[in-house]
Amino acid sequence: MFRPIVSACIALTVFTSASWANDKLAIVFDGSGSMWGQIEGRTKIEIARDAMGNVLGSLPGDLELGLIAYGHRQKGSCADIELVVPAAKGTASVIKSATDGITPKGKTPLSAAVRYAAETLKFTEDKATVVLVTDGIETCNADPCALGNELAALGVNFTAHVIGFGLTEEEGRQVACLAENTGGLYIQAGSTSELTDALTATVELEPELETTASAEPAQLPEASLDAPDMVSIGARIDIFWQGPGGRYDQIHLFDPAAGNGEGKRLRSKALHNGDLDNKSVAMTVVSEPGTYELRYWDGSGRQQLASRLIEVTPAEVALFAPAEIAMARPVMVEWIGPGARYDAIQLFDAEVRGGEGKVIRTKPLRNDDFDNRMVTLATPAKMGTYELRYYAGQDRKVLATREIDIIEAPVTLETSEAAEAGRPIIVDWVGPGARYDSVWLVDPASGKKIREKRLRNDDFENQRVSLPGPVKPGPYELQYYNGDNKTVLASVPIEVTAAVVSLKAPGEIGQGRILTVTWQGPGARYDSVQIFDPEARGGVGRLIHQKRLRNDDFENNTASLPTPITPGTYQLRYWNGDNKSVLVTRPLAITPLEISLEAPPSVETETRFDVDWQGPGARYDAVQIWDPSARGGKGKVVHQKRVWSGDKGSQTVTLNAPKAAGEYELRYYNGDNKKVLLTQPLSVQ
Repeated sequence: MFRPIVSACIALTVFTSASWANDKLAIVFDGSGSMWGQIEGRTKIEIARDAMGNVLGSLPGDLELGLIAYGHRQKGSCADIELVVPAAKGTASVIKSATDGITPKGKTPLSAAVRYAAETLKFTEDKATVVLVTDGIETCNADPCALGNELAALGVNFTAHVIGFGLTEEEGRQVACLAENTGGLYIQAGSTSELTDALTATVELEPELETTASAEPAQLPEASLDAPDMVSIGARIDIFWQGPGGRYDQIHLFDPAAGNGEGKRLRSKALHNGDLDNKSVAMTVVSEPGTYELRYWDGSGRQQLASRLIEVTPAEVALFAPAEIAMARPVMVEWIGPGARYDAIQLFDAEVRGGEGKVIRTKPLRNDDFDNRMVTLATPAKMGTYELRYYAGQDRKVLATREIDIIEAPVTLETSEAAEAGRPIIVDWVGPGARYDSVWLVDPASGKKIREKRLRNDDFENQRVSLPGPVKPGPYELQYYNGDNKTVLASVPIEVTAAVVSLKAPGEIGQGRILTVTWQGPGARYDSVQIFDPEARGGVGRLIHQKRLRNDDFENNTASLPTPITPGTYQLRYWNGDNKSVLVTRPLAITPLEISLEAPPSVETETRFDVDWQGPGARYDAVQIWDPSARGGKGKVVHQKRVWSGDKGSQTVTLNAPKAAGEYELRYYNGDNKKVLLTQPLSVQ
C-alpha cells in the first residue's frame, strides 16, 4: 500500500566527522509535458523547482552531484534525454539554475534516463546512486522493474531511489520496483514540503561514521524480524517486523559473502510500501542457494536495528517440451520452478554473435498460463538446434536448460496465375499459421507491400485468404509472411490484367428522381456507383449520392440511386472501394422538373382534403403541412403523407388538417436529398 509522505521536515543527523569523497549521485528530473499539471493550484514544475532549491542549498560540498533531464526539449520523442550537469563537486547552484530553466514538453522515457544516469556515474566501476523524480509512469516501451534487476546485478554498489510526484497508488506500483530491486526507496510526494522531504531523504547519502573509544554507545530503538528460517530459491515470503516503523525504514536482504566479504544489499522493501496494519512486507528471495541476512534498516537514523539469518535452498527446476518442432510454429513449454514475478522461459540461439549466443524469444511466466505452469513461444524460421531456458529475472540467472531442434516444414501459396484488376485474389496457403502470419501482395518494382491479410482474420480452418486486387495492371508477387520472425517464407508471382469497366445510364434525368445504372467492373465488396459534383467546394468536388453494388441487384449488375435536387452537370462514377480509385466516369445532366401543389387555399380544422402534386415522385418524397410558429419559431411538420402512399397514378394525396386554426404551409419534400422543393400558404379555419 502506498501513502503520501508526511509533510514534515526530516531532522538532519549531526555527525562528528563525515567523508563524502567517494559518493556519486545523479538526479533524474522529469521534464515531460504532464509536469504542467497542477496540485492545489500550482503546477508540478513550479513545485519541483522550489523543492530542488530547498534541498540543493544544504548539500555537502564534497558530494559529486549531477543532473539528467528528460522530455524537456522535444514532443513525442523517447530519445529526449540530456546530461544537463555532469556529476562533480560543487554543482548545486548550477543544477538549481538548470532546473529553473526546464520547460516541460514531451514523453516519459524514465527507464532509459535512469540507465543513462547510471552509465554516466560509471556504476559498473564505482558506487553510484540515482534519484528519479517522476510525475508519470514509463511511456516509452521499457520495463522499469527489469531495469532495476539489471542495474543491481551489473553495478558495484548501485542504488536507485524513486520519488513518485503526484502518482496514484497503481502508478506507484509500476515504478516502485525500480527502487526496490536496487535496494532503494520509493516515496510518494504531493506538495512542495513532501517533495523537499523526499529529496532530502534520498539525496542525503550515508556518511562514514568515526567513533572514539570514549564515546557512549547509543541506545538503539527495539526492533525484531520474523520470517521462515529456510526457503527455496525464488520463493516469495512474508516478513513480519517490529520496530519504529519510520517513513524511510526498510527491510533488506543482504549477502554477507558478496563483494569479497564486504557484503551487498540484494533486495530492499520500504515498510510503508508493505502492509503497515499487519507490520509485514512481501519479498522474493534470490535464485542462488546460500545463507543470507534479513535486516531492519532505520532510514532516519541510518542504522541497522535488527537482523536474522535465512537459508535459501535449491528447488526443482525443469522444462518439458517436444524434442523437435517445425520452424516458425509456436511451441508449448511446461515448466517447474520458483515462478517468481520476473521469471521467464527463453529461447536461446548459441550460434549467433560469434558463439556468444543471443536470447531470441522471452515469455514471462506471468504473461501466459501461469496456473497450469505453461507458456507458448514462437519458434524461429531458421532450422537448427536451440536452447530452452528457465530464466530467473530478478537475479538474471539461468536455472534450467534443454535443447530443441527446429526442423524444416512446407510453406506454399496457391492462386490463379492471373487476376482481373480490382477483383479479390483468392489464395490457398500452407504454413505455420502462427498468430501474426499473413499473406502479402507486393509490387516487385518498388518492393512495397500494397495488401495484407492476416491468416487468423479470414478462413483459417480452410487455410484460405482473400485479398483486394489492385486496379493497376502488371506483375505482382504474393508472399507468405511470418510475423513472429518478420520473415518471408514463400512467394509466388501473379499477373494483374486490365478490367473491363463501364456504366450505362440515361444522359440526362430530372432532378430528385431515381437513376438506374447498369454496370460492368470488378464488383468487389466495397465497389459502388456514385454521383459526383465536380464543381462543388471550389472545384474540389463533392460526393452527392452513392449505392454499394452489393446492396442492390448485384446478380443483374444494376444499381439505383437518387439524383441531386439541383439542376446541372454531374459525373456518374464507378468507385473501387478497396483501392479508393475511380475506374470510369461519364457525364450526367440533371434537368429541372415542374414542381407544383394544387390544394384549397383554406380548409377547416380536422377535415380531410386532397392535394394534387407534380415533382420527382421519388420513394421518400412527401407532401407536408408545416407550422412555422411551432417550437418558438423554428417550425414543425404537423402532418405529412408520402406520395407513394397516395394515388401515385393521379399524383394525389389526402391530408388531415390540423386541430388548431392558424396559418400553415403546404410543402413538397424530397426525402432522398432532404430538401423542400416548393411551399405555398394554407389557412386553417
